[in-house]
Parts: sequence; structure tokens; C-alpha cells
Amino acid sequence: MSGHRGNESLRPGTPGLGFAFAAVPFLAVLAGVRYDWWRYPRPAVLLLEPATVGLALLGLAVVGTLWIFRSYGYWKREQRLSWRTGLAPMVVATTALVFVLVPTTREGAFDRARGGMEAVAHSIQQNPTPYAGQRTVINELEFHVYIKEGCVFFADLEQSVVHNAGWIYTANCTLNPDQSRRYKPVAENWYAFL
Repeated sequence: MSGHRGNESLRPGTPGLGFAFAAVPFLAVLAGVRYDWWRYPRPAVLLLEPATVGLALLGLAVVGTLWIFRSYGYWKREQRLSWRTGLAPMVVATTALVFVLVPTTREGAFDRARGGMEAVAHSIQQNPTPYAGQRTVINELEFHVYIKEGCVFFADLEQSVVHNAGWIYTANCTLNPDQSRRYKPVAENWYAFL
């Protein structure tokens, strides 16, 4: 009889709070990348940022896989699940919802700088010379501004290496339909590109 009680105490309980806590560091790393809590050195960002995101997602996948196995084992043994079983998925789902609802600093910065960016766009369309090859600062955002086929590109120098992220002002141009998958509409006459 005492041996049976000893086996009962060795059985794992409901997967709950431990898995929720195990997911938090990986979610914090993803939040840090999304909300620019730190910056990588300029040339290394192309490698370090995807590696950081990949490792965090791998960590979440491992935690999720272990949670599934433990939940299944508990359900098979007890024929029921506890409310604590849902804590880890609830933490991950809540964080994902925050990522969707809370704008990044980059998105908020665009909204604040848009008026100044439009003024620069009108100016560069009339006389591109003052902006050729120059860095332009608008409302604390630093850009490389250039015109291509009538569209004015604002390459965000904080986010991009070799001009791969920023915004396009399209009031006086039409975007190439072959590259439309790269562009996301963010306001009237404005697209973001990555």
C-alpha cells in the first residue's frame, strides 16, 4: 500500500504554471525584437535579429511540445483536464494579441512624422537635388530619401541595412504590380516596405 502511495507522488501533476513561466523568457525576447528594446550593430542585424527570433520561436516550440505531451499524459491518466492546463496557451495567446494590438515604435513614429515626410516628398518631386544621397531627419527618424519612377522612398536608417525597410509616398506614381506583395498600405498614398 505504501508503495502505491509512493508511485502516486511520483506522477506528474497538471501541466500549468511551470509551463506558463517557461514560455515567458521566449515571449520577452520576441517582444524585445518587436518593440526595439535593444539595437543590434548595423551590419550584424541581418544575422542577429533573425537568429534571435528563430531561437525564441524554437524555445516556444519546445515548451509547447512538452506541454502537449504532459497534457496528453495527464488527460490519459485522469480522463479530465484542469483549468491550470490552459495557463501556458493563455499566456502565449495574450502576448500574441498584445503584439497585434499595440503598435511598434516604428509604426507610431511613422504616424508622428508623416506630415513632415509628405512635405519632403513634395519638395523632392519638384527638386530632387537637395536630397540626393543625403540623410534626412524628420521628427527624430533618420531616412535616406530617394525618388524612383515618381515614387518617393523613405528608407528608415534605424531599421534597414541597404534600404530594405521604410515607406513609399505614392501620390504621384503607381507602384510596380510585380512587387506589390512587398508593400503594405499604411495610409492614403503611403505604403510600408520590408
